[in-house]
Amino acid sequence: MQAIEFEAIADQRMLRLPDQVPNGIKLRVLLLLDNAMNAVPKRRPEEDRPRRKPSPKLAGSVVMHDDLVIPAVPEEDWNALK
Repeated sequence: MQAIEFEAIADQRMLRLPDQVPNGIKLRVLLLLDNAMNAVPKRRPEEDRPRRKPSPKLAGSVVMHDDLVIPAVPEEDWNALK
């Protein structure tokens, strides 16, 4: 097993790996959190943002043309890809 050490900043809970890490390789990840993380107050997202509402101008502008419950293709076509 080879170890690579690098520093990164999480962006939307994602990390960018260095270019030397090939695609499709199995990785074992160990995260070491900085002590500064404890200084960040824990907040709940629903309390920070006002609830978004669509514009009243959009009311009645959507028309459903299909039934969402019926299958998209007939049952006899289900085996077509086998």
